[in-house]
Amino acid sequence: MIPNLQPNTTYAVHLRAASSSGGKDWVGSVTAQGEIHTYWGKTGQINQHAGKPGDVQTLNNIISQKKNGKDRYTQVDEYHPQQGWQSQRKQTPAPSQPKAPKPVAAPIVDWVEAPNASIKWDF
Repeated sequence: MIPNLQPNTTYAVHLRAASSSGGKDWVGSVTAQGEIHTYWGKTGQINQHAGKPGDVQTLNNIISQKKNGKDRYTQVDEYHPQQGWQSQRKQTPAPSQPKAPKPVAAPIVDWVEAPNASIKWDF
C-alpha cells in the first residue's frame, strides 16, 4: 500500500510476490489525467516510482501480466478514491449473536431435595 498516491488517483492495486530476499511489492495506479504510476521495491520498502501515459485498461493489462508472469504476483490490497485502501477501511463487525448459556451438569438424584431417595435394587 502506498500512503501518498498521485493526486486524482482513480484506482490502484497492491500486488506481492515471493522472492529469495523475502518478497517484493508492486503498486499500480491510474489517475484521472490518464497517467499510470507504478511503485515497487522489497516488501515493506517500496521506494521506486515511475509514471507513463495510460488508462485503467492498460493498467489492468499490466496487472494481468504481473499475476500470470514468472513471479506470480498476488493481490494484497485495492484502492478506490471514495473508500481508500481496502485494508484501511473501517470494518464494521458483524452483529454478534448472544451466546447460549452453557448447560450446567445436574446430578440425577438431588440428595438435598430428596434425602430419602435411594437406590432400589430389584434382585
